[in-house]
Amino acid sequence: MDYTNFNIEDFLTDESFVNYCYELNDEDKAFWENIILTQPLLKKKIADARELCLLLGIKVSKADKQQQLDKLKAAIATEQLKKQPLPIAKVSRLWLPRIAVAATLLVLVIAYGLYRYNAPVSGAVMYSRITNANYHMVAQTNYGTRKSVVLPDGTTVTLNGSSSLKIANDYNGNDRHVLLTGEAFFEVTKDKSRPFVVLTNKTATTALGTSFKVSSYATSKTASVMLATGKVKVEATQPSANITEQILIPGQQVVLANGSNSFTKSDFSRDELQNWINNKLIFNNANFSEIAAKITNTYGIQVTTDAKEVDQIRFTGQFNNKSISEVLDAIGFVNNFKYKLKGDTITIVF
Repeated sequence: MDYTNFNIEDFLTDESFVNYCYELNDEDKAFWENIILTQPLLKKKIADARELCLLLGIKVSKADKQQQLDKLKAAIATEQLKKQPLPIAKVSRLWLPRIAVAATLLVLVIAYGLYRYNAPVSGAVMYSRITNANYHMVAQTNYGTRKSVVLPDGTTVTLNGSSSLKIANDYNGNDRHVLLTGEAFFEVTKDKSRPFVVLTNKTATTALGTSFKVSSYATSKTASVMLATGKVKVEATQPSANITEQILIPGQQVVLANGSNSFTKSDFSRDELQNWINNKLIFNNANFSEIAAKITNTYGIQVTTDAKEVDQIRFTGQFNNKSISEVLDAIGFVNNFKYKLKGDTITIVF
């Protein structure tokens, strides 16, 4: 079908398009993604319509979101009546609901325009706008390695192992948006007119000038944000999640687990974050779980085993800026195990 002449109201009254926006149907999602690929001239119009559709469900309760969806579906049902042959006597009755639908959509479009120019854009909408065309790679790391990057505005990023960082093509122009996969510590240059936003597949963290760590590996079941200085706002980037945003003060962190409908907020040890920054590992009669967690946190790599001997592992020691192989060689020597690397996972074997 040719959607060239569709306007925003037409998209919003198309049931498959609504399903695509709210990810309610895999077939509809694939259909519209294919439309974007095969009809590139519609890309911006579809993006604007999707953004408006998402705004109908952002920062509202599930009940309110369902109510908005019901309204859209009611509009779709009304529009579909146009395709049915109708007796002349019934035509006049249909004008009122059609006018009501048109008026409702007009109000939504006007409200949408006002929202875009007068209100901050949500993390979910920012994440939905990311494409390979408007973001580019600035740094990547392999497992067990780190890299420091200075962005165009002077912001410093320490990128952990198995991580990547992309920035918007217009970074330091109208905005300061970056896309993180993995884990990084940010020391943000202050700029009140252009908030700094770190986007991941789970979270959006907004700051004006502060320092914080974001972790969101593709293979991990959780994402987290730890605040060292200043203040940040953390949102979920999946619109269907309907998760309440959180404001952090120094010493606080939030964790978002797969399938969870809320952030878990707690305090954390400042020493823990400082040790991460310094690439420092300290073990005090640590068992396997503690060792694995610290290695994952420091190097961005998973450590696993199914060996029964794992319960016997204990280690006390300190490593300053050592490679992961040096750490595991030392712990393995004391506990008589070896390890195998596959992808971003290390398996302990006895």
